[in-house]
Amino acid sequence: MRIAILLAIPAALAAAVPSKSVMPIAPRPIQEEQTGRTDPEIARPLAWLVEAQNVDGSWGETIRSQTPDVATTALSGLALLRMGHTGSRGEHQDNTRRAVRFVVAAVEKTPAEEIAINPPGTLPQRKLGRNIDTFIAAQFLAEVVPTLPRGGLQDSARAALASCARRIEKAQSADGSYAKDGWAPLLASAFANNGLYAARGAGVKVSDSTLHKGQENLVGKYDGKTKQFSTGDAAGVPLYSVAASGLAAMQMEREAPATPEGQKMKQHAEETRKAAAEQMANERVLRGFGSYGGEEHVSYMLTAEAKAAIGGGEWAEFRKSIRARLASIQREDGTWRGDHCITSTTFCTAASLITLAISPKEHGRPA
Repeated sequence: MRIAILLAIPAALAAAVPSKSVMPIAPRPIQEEQTGRTDPEIARPLAWLVEAQNVDGSWGETIRSQTPDVATTALSGLALLRMGHTGSRGEHQDNTRRAVRFVVAAVEKTPAEEIAINPPGTLPQRKLGRNIDTFIAAQFLAEVVPTLPRGGLQDSARAALASCARRIEKAQSADGSYAKDGWAPLLASAFANNGLYAARGAGVKVSDSTLHKGQENLVGKYDGKTKQFSTGDAAGVPLYSVAASGLAAMQMEREAPATPEGQKMKQHAEETRKAAAEQMANERVLRGFGSYGGEEHVSYMLTAEAKAAIGGGEWAEFRKSIRARLASIQREDGTWRGDHCITSTTFCTAASLITLAISPKEHGRPA
C-alpha cells in the first residue's frame, strides 16, 4: 500500500520562511513512500551514479548532464570514495580519479582571490549559496588525497585542497557563518565547517580561531532557554538547523579545551547535541520541508556523521530508522530524487549513498 506524502506544508512552517527566501517549487510529482521496506538497495544506485558521470569526470543533475557543476561532482566523488572506490582501490577507482581531475581543474583556473570555483547560476548554488562548490570540494579533496597514488595528481589535489581551505577561511563572516545567500545558507555553513575540518585532518594548516567561530555559530542556533533551534537562515525548516547544529556540537564537545571556558563550551555543546538527538526522533522534524529534496538528503547525511561519531545505541537506532526511510522513498531504478528545491537525481542519490556508507569506524578522522 502506498501512502502519499502530504502535499501541503503546515501553515506555521510556511509562515516561518521569509518571503524573500521562498523559491518556486520544481514541477516534480511528489514521491510516494513505500511501506514495508526497511533496507535500501545500494548496488543499483551506485551503478546509476557511475553511468551518470561525464567523460571529463564531472556530474550534473542527471545522466551525462551537459551542465555539470563542482558541488554535484564533489558530492558524487565523495559517495564513490565512501563506498570503497578510492583514488587507488575499488572497481570504480578510475571514476574517482576523473572526478578529482575535474575538481582540481576548476580550482586551478579560478583566480586565488575568488571564493567560488564554479560559474554562477547552478541549482546547488541557488539553494545552498554561491560558494557551495568550494565547500564540498574541500571535503572531497581532503578525503581523497591520501588514497591517490603518489605523483602529479596527488600533488595537484593537495594544492587544490589548500587553495579551497584558504578560500573558505576568506568566506567566513564576522559572526562565524560562511553563507548568507541561497535558500538554506545554514547548510552551506555546515559544509564549509566540515570542509575545513577535513582539510585540517589531511594536513592543511587551518586557523583554530576560524574553526572555533564556525562551531560557535552553528551550535549557537540552539537556545538553551527556549529549547528551540533557530531556523532564520535554514529556510524556516527545523531539520536543516538541527542537522547542522548537531554535527557542530559533536565536534565542539569532542575538542573543547580542558579550561574553565572550554568546559562551558563543552557543556553547551553537549546540551545542543542532546537536544538535536531528541529533535531527530520527531517525525515532523525528519520530514523537513514536507517532501524530500536535496536539503533533506544532506541533512540526513550530516546527522549520520554526528551520530556515527558518537556510536552506541543512539547511532544504531538512527541507522535503522534512516535506512528504512531511504528505502521507503527509493525510486524503482534505485535512485533518489528531490521533490523540491534541489531536485537533482545525482545530488540526492550521492548524498543518500554517503549516508548509507557512514559507520562509526570512519570517525577516527575529523568529521
